[in-house]
Amino acid sequence: MTVDLTGVATALIAGVFSVLAIVLPLLISSRMKDRDAAATLSAAVRNSLGAIQQASTLAVQQMAPSVQLKGVSPELAAGVQYVLSNAGPEAERLGITPQTIASKISAQIGLAQITTNQAVAASPLPLIPDPLGPVPVSSASGPQVAADARR
Repeated sequence: MTVDLTGVATALIAGVFSVLAIVLPLLISSRMKDRDAAATLSAAVRNSLGAIQQASTLAVQQMAPSVQLKGVSPELAAGVQYVLSNAGPEAERLGITPQTIASKISAQIGLAQITTNQAVAASPLPLIPDPLGPVPVSSASGPQVAADARR
């Protein structure tokens, strides 16, 4: 599994430039006697920090830094990334690993397949699937088992 670090890098860049936007104008103002020149220079520095931040953020987004996690299949990687992006601190605090998250997602997929099979069994289709079997699909030639589910 690949964990996307783009958001982390972008937040770090934003934090650094937020601090610089406060500190640099104060340094300029404290060292210059001409207040108008100091104000103009401070505004230019703040604007340049914004330009640098945007360029840095764009570079990070284009590079898309990531980390590979062992034990998580590529099919579940997007789901695990979603959980880590939306509940990462909670998962870390509870000691839940990405592999455990992938396992829980896989279990939820299995439960959804059971529900689907039970709904198909209750329908008027001439097919009675095993609740724990592969998810059936229907085509013009009649009910069939989904190719992905046969594995």
